[in-house]
Amino acid sequence: MNEQQDTKMKKTRTLALATLALVPNLTVAGILDDLPDLQGKTIVYAGNFDQVPCPIGGKYDCLSWPMDLLKTTRGREICLKPTSYTSCSYSCKGLIAVGDDKIPYLYLLDRIGNDIKKSGFEVYKCLSLY
Repeated sequence: MNEQQDTKMKKTRTLALATLALVPNLTVAGILDDLPDLQGKTIVYAGNFDQVPCPIGGKYDCLSWPMDLLKTTRGREICLKPTSYTSCSYSCKGLIAVGDDKIPYLYLLDRIGNDIKKSGFEVYKCLSLY
């Protein structure tokens, strides 16, 4: 094999590997989006949610503190814990919507792919952190 064919083969291999690396991202983008599920639902809250970490050295047992506890930042303060995985780190945007079944659902804007993720949630009493 001469040098020109070797260079061409390396470029082809690099292009093939780059394409393979992009395919999973393209196929996943949009597939996990729950935005269409919002149609027909009534939005009861729209805004930011802040993550509520256990205050270290405080009056609470951090081993039993709910993981991924979120708090609304506008209007009436609501603390809740999503029942499925969400990617809300420190703060994220989302909404709470209710459908014909009268069950509220949490919809969070996913920071990774900008998709809307739907989750059920458990309501918690918002505790004083200090």
